Amino acid sequence: MRYRFTLLVVLTAFSLHAQISDGGLPPGFSPEIQTVINSKPVDPVVLPKLDVARAWKEDSETPGQNRFAAPIAADVSMENAGAWTDLPDGSRLWRCAIQSEGALGLVLLFNDFYLPSGAQLFVYSADKKWVRGAYTERSMSPSGNFLLGVVPGATAWLECREPAGVRGQSHLHINRVDYAYDRNAMVEAQVAGVTGFGEAEPCHLNVNCTQGANWQTEKRGIMRILMVFSNGLGWCSGTTIANTSNTPEPYVLSANHCQIIGTNPDFSMWRFDFGYESADCNAPASEPVEKSVLGCQRIASKLETDFLLLKMTSLPTNYNVYFNGWSRNANPVATTTTFIHHPVGDIKKISVDLQSPVIFSQTINWGNQFGISPVNTHWLVIPDQGYFEPGSSGSPLFDQNKRIIGELHGGNATPANCTVQSTYWGRFDLAFSQGTTTDTRLKEWLDPTNTGAMTQNGYIPPAPTTFTVSGNVQTHWGLPMPNLTVVMIGNTVSTTTQTDAAGNYSFSNVPSGSNLSILPVRDTLDNNGVTSFDLVLMSKHIIGLESFDSPWKIIAADANASNSVTTFDVVEIRKVILGLNPGFPANTSWRFFPATTTFVNPNNPFSPALPVGSISILNLQANFTTGNFYGVKIGDTNNTANPGE
Repeated sequence: MRYRFTLLVVLTAFSLHAQISDGGLPPGFSPEIQTVINSKPVDPVVLPKLDVARAWKEDSETPGQNRFAAPIAADVSMENAGAWTDLPDGSRLWRCAIQSEGALGLVLLFNDFYLPSGAQLFVYSADKKWVRGAYTERSMSPSGNFLLGVVPGATAWLECREPAGVRGQSHLHINRVDYAYDRNAMVEAQVAGVTGFGEAEPCHLNVNCTQGANWQTEKRGIMRILMVFSNGLGWCSGTTIANTSNTPEPYVLSANHCQIIGTNPDFSMWRFDFGYESADCNAPASEPVEKSVLGCQRIASKLETDFLLLKMTSLPTNYNVYFNGWSRNANPVATTTTFIHHPVGDIKKISVDLQSPVIFSQTINWGNQFGISPVNTHWLVIPDQGYFEPGSSGSPLFDQNKRIIGELHGGNATPANCTVQSTYWGRFDLAFSQGTTTDTRLKEWLDPTNTGAMTQNGYIPPAPTTFTVSGNVQTHWGLPMPNLTVVMIGNTVSTTTQTDAAGNYSFSNVPSGSNLSILPVRDTLDNNGVTSFDLVLMSKHIIGLESFDSPWKIIAADANASNSVTTFDVVEIRKVILGLNPGFPANTSWRFFPATTTFVNPNNPFSPALPVGSISILNLQANFTTGNFYGVKIGDTNNTANPGE
């Protein structure tokens, strides 16, 4: 059969950051905590059962999709699902079960994912054999998006533990769940099963078999890619790739067709799994835990040579990733070739061809949206050892010098006896320079200073010496605050910047290891948004006739910064309205708080203490992109102030 494309899709409706997992076991696995939670059973969130017959019918009408799961409606949050249990140490535990009858596995997608300092989230299968976590504040992304799974079975369990000091500050919302209904597609190519683990054909060679002994460095750059589209999910393979400046730009080389298997790729949700491999040549008894990064941006791609260049916006140095080298020489060609890949999303495999690749002199018709590859654009390789399957797409083809010369497009194979008739690889030398614009070739990205180098060796990326600190400032009622001063003070830097029209700000070239404090500042036009109607609202609040419906409005009413709202505040605001005072003597015109601020008592935000207004960063080791703030206009209790003044 021909594997026209080597990935799979889960059809559903629906900024790069590490999905850092600290390991460990869910608190509910502990005998001590089991004693507490056993008295509080959790009713599962029962989602609709998928109409599998309809899904199969849809599959037959859309050849080439190879889907193994389909969407079911979901709206799961800490407010409407699960149960909280107070624990003896003052912390509390949220437990939630999500269930859909008959599912072989569930994928959980979050559009809101916030964990305060010290909180931990775990996800696990009903039999407790599949566990992921602990996810913490280090796992969050600025977008609030997150992805968990594929969780084997019809039930996925979530556990979130909040320390006493941050009770009530976590918020999670699952807006999409995918239901796995078939391990094999209804069309010609086998696809990954529930997690991908153990689903590849048995004739594959694990990367730590004898054939991979001399590839232990290069394998560290190979990852499997879980791709997210508006209509589905899919597996591909890829590699981090070096550039001639030897910088840590986290570029990923994969295959162009990987991004067109579905519609509207959501690159912010693509997940890159490193280190997903067996410890030796044997099949592991349990699934290895991957090191994941969430999100990327598309840099360049081209259909004819089937290349796709992505850029991960961050890459943890402790992942120990290697950036693989490349050669754009067409002659002399390689004498042997090797490729390392993740077939059907399974653990890392290796395949070897002891012959030279040849340039394929015919066109290749991939069918459907995948188009036709022109003559002489691909290498033809027939491996002598190992195999390939859906999910291997995008994996790099190495020459005997361990340099990339192509990326996998597809081929012909017979699963019954694991025989490969052919594999076709988009030529790296053509992808490098043949595009007409920078987004259709690799040259400008992999040779940024135009050295003209024909080859580039791989390297361990140097640790960045500086980072970017950025965020957004808006009013507590949701309007951006432009032209606002933001101050950053630390042990290595002291500077200011201004927000743009959308309220965004950024500090660049901040030294690694910095300890920082960030705070917006505005103390002008105290009468902005302040009218006699605010006095009426304050008076009603003070006498208990009509209390403010937001802690932010209560803070706005505290004109004299006494951490209370009294008639003295009414007097101060009246003086500003009448022009008797140019401003509030004991307060600034605006006060700012981190957007993550929560209040123990929303009806009295001053008790037990008003939260701090600044954001602190200790030992900066990566780009910090979540420096978001809310602004409160003092004296304006009905949200009428102009945020630009």
